[in-house]
Amino acid sequence: MCPRKSSIPWFPGVVSLVVGLMTMSCASFGPNKLQSSHLNYNKAVQKAQMEEDLLNIVRLRYLDMPVSLSVTSISAQASFSVGSGGEFGLVEDQPSANITPFIGYTDRPTITFTPYQGQEFFDSLAKPIPLETIVRLAASHSGIDVFLRVAVANLNGIQNRFDSASPEFDRMAAGFRALETRNDVGTGFVDRPVILSEPIPADSVDADSVLEAARDDRRFEPDGDGGYRLTGKKSVPFLWVDPSNRAGQELLDELRLTKTVTSFEIKNVDRVELPTEPVDSIAVRTRSLLEVAVYLSHGVDVPEAHDRAGIARPEADPAPDVSDLFRVKVSATRPEEPGIAVEYRDHWYFIPDSDHATKRTFTLMQALFLSQIIKDSAQGAPVLTLPLN
Repeated sequence: MCPRKSSIPWFPGVVSLVVGLMTMSCASFGPNKLQSSHLNYNKAVQKAQMEEDLLNIVRLRYLDMPVSLSVTSISAQASFSVGSGGEFGLVEDQPSANITPFIGYTDRPTITFTPYQGQEFFDSLAKPIPLETIVRLAASHSGIDVFLRVAVANLNGIQNRFDSASPEFDRMAAGFRALETRNDVGTGFVDRPVILSEPIPADSVDADSVLEAARDDRRFEPDGDGGYRLTGKKSVPFLWVDPSNRAGQELLDELRLTKTVTSFEIKNVDRVELPTEPVDSIAVRTRSLLEVAVYLSHGVDVPEAHDRAGIARPEADPAPDVSDLFRVKVSATRPEEPGIAVEYRDHWYFIPDSDHATKRTFTLMQALFLSQIIKDSAQGAPVLTLPLN
């Protein structure tokens, strides 16, 4: 704003104007700052997390160690100032004033990064993903074949290798998808009664014990020998299959499941073998996060020069075909089309926004990562501190 000269009688009005600006600014600065900063930092953290996860998958294509950083805190130091300056004197024996208002704003954010490290972090990468996590995600999203191919290592003895092709498992997953499109298969949870205690003498169970157990949704059931057992309910994952059509029957035959029931409890086990006769439950071994990332890294394109020189990891013959699930393109220059892009080994690796299949699989991997790494890590979510007044 250009300086203006005025006579002294105008000065009280100018002062009032400056004071008014300061009052209005202080009243609106806090809410406006919260609205703009919250969304901007949210977008920045999301973008950084997506690029980091993509970079780690690319690293595994080159047999390089993945590294992850946690944004533990964001502190935004912001200040807003309004004021004025002026010169006073006499011009031709008349009092005069040269008034110059000014407005100032500064923003100095401080972001704290902490690397995920230590035994706890590596255990989170190497241990199997909880079965309950996979079932809950599969129950709330369509595409059961994607969950099977990405996160399951063995299903009733049918193996899904992360480092070489598994055509039998892929055909089985495709059968699940065909049934899902007709609403003939589904996953979920059901409450089953479980025994929670050893036999309890009858004289040890009084009214107070019964009421206390009821508050926790538990009951004392007769054990048949004059005593009681404390019982409760456990939520267990299950698979439902409609056997009334040919495709459903073929799937039950392939998994060696009995046709006398339609719901099968899913059990997480360390060692899975193909049943020798029909069974009424499904045995599953889940993958680790590291196995998931290595499996998806088969979908990373590499430059021909890197392939010829043996820089990138050599592929098995035959290698897993994930082209319909996940593909990361490579370019010598930064891609112009919108999407996720990271630079590594002097090339750009990217997922275009138009590749919905890859984005869906990538989102699944991020959900698995967040559910396991964040849960197991002692570090919490980022804390954003905004001084508003």
